[in-house]
Amino acid sequence: MKVTGKDSMSNFIKFALQLIFVTGVVIIAFLPILLNLYNEYINPTIIIIPTLILLYCSGLTALVIIFKFIQIFNTLKDNTPFIMKNVTNLKTCSVCSLIIAIEYTIGIFFVNSIFSLVVIGVFVIAFLGLYILSELLKQAINYKEENELTI
Repeated sequence: MKVTGKDSMSNFIKFALQLIFVTGVVIIAFLPILLNLYNEYINPTIIIIPTLILLYCSGLTALVIIFKFIQIFNTLKDNTPFIMKNVTNLKTCSVCSLIIAIEYTIGIFFVNSIFSLVVIGVFVIAFLGLYILSELLKQAINYKEENELTI
């Protein structure tokens, strides 16, 4: 199966990311209601206001990450993945990952859960991986531009 182009795997992944983005917007829109239902029926010990603030902050930051990935997959659909905009998008995603890790590091004092530790670990690794990937892509673009100049 093709990775880039119109009828490719990247097009399917972009569509899946768009569905996740819309679902995320709906969840954020109804977050107070959902959190009250969770508090009422599942876990009545949570503190609603700090949890709501943490979920809004991390949810909006996660939506930025998903949006940037949609932009990256647009360039894959157009067969132009080696552009500086993708480097910027990956760096933005890495910074957002670090922000989420910091948010949950602060939030661990309000939301006592092993889940918070897992989120911190995952997003620190995502930050490092995305930052390294952005630097690799930047280097690949530089090599590509040098190669195009010599021909």
